[in-house]
Amino acid sequence: FAWRAIGHEAGPRTRAGAFRTEDAPRARALVRRLVGGLLKLQRPDGGFDLGADSEFSYLIERVAASSLATAALVRVRELDADVTDPVLDEAIARGLAYIKKQQTDAGSIGIEEPGDRWSQVDATCAALLALTLAERPEDEDARMEAARALRRFARAGLRNGWTRALGIMTVDRVASAGRDDLFDGNPRGLADIRDLKQAREGPPQTSDWNVAEGIARVVLGLRKGSDPFPARLTLAILDDPPVWSGQSADCQAFWMQAWLVARSGSGQARDWFKDLLDALEKEAVEDDDTIHGGWYANTLSQTAGALLALVEGLTSQVLVVEGVGTSMRHALDAEEADTKR
Repeated sequence: FAWRAIGHEAGPRTRAGAFRTEDAPRARALVRRLVGGLLKLQRPDGGFDLGADSEFSYLIERVAASSLATAALVRVRELDADVTDPVLDEAIARGLAYIKKQQTDAGSIGIEEPGDRWSQVDATCAALLALTLAERPEDEDARMEAARALRRFARAGLRNGWTRALGIMTVDRVASAGRDDLFDGNPRGLADIRDLKQAREGPPQTSDWNVAEGIARVVLGLRKGSDPFPARLTLAILDDPPVWSGQSADCQAFWMQAWLVARSGSGQARDWFKDLLDALEKEAVEDDDTIHGGWYANTLSQTAGALLALVEGLTSQVLVVEGVGTSMRHALDAEEADTKR
């Protein structure tokens, strides 16, 4: 071991995460392809457009989608943090500059439209995620102001589903980055627990509302007793592998589910991520290396969502944090045992 330590020449750091060793190179290749498609949609001002065949209804939609696209690029950058990529670095710098230009005096990103209340909240969440992940000193004022705006939005209540999940995943990443100060020492306090609405007996529905609730409960942790819902929901997700359903497919929802699966510690996670990879690789990606919009998301949100889901799997590392990892794993094991019995 000592000889190997001395003689070893370290190459670029690569990760397989929740993917099998044989699937990880395919996942990374698809990430590179989607990044290439996303970069083609970036404009000189740092924002992103949808392509020749689509357009935004409101400017705030462009701001929100561009913020998410920038966050996805910064997240991809974390895959190879020790490898220089001038093209990607320049694109991220342009995207961050665009975000900061859209910031209002109140700290939010973009201006709310009368017919679109929630894109401003989505933009602020995604922008704070991008600014936090980038960790640039010159963005500190923008980070602080965006966090202030998100605190205000959270007090009023985040729209359930995608907006709520994005906000909670963002504050969890802020906490993981050691930036509790952005939220008065308690970023995870922005997560809340809401009543479950189960429309059927048996496993929970894998709806966006339920997935957002599962993410919230994992982020908050288990303080008293045991909460079986996150584990039961994760098992339902694992038993309902990703498939591409055309116009009704939603890569933002794939990311939300991937967030839970990547943290589950379940042996089924590798199969789930392989199914995700197959669905995206074989059916979702178009000739222009993007994933085109559908009923629930536009081209930018689809492509960025797919990138974020893939990177979630590639960087998966199950840890025990304040009992959450232990509780999730034990609950999953117990649930699987009950199923077998």
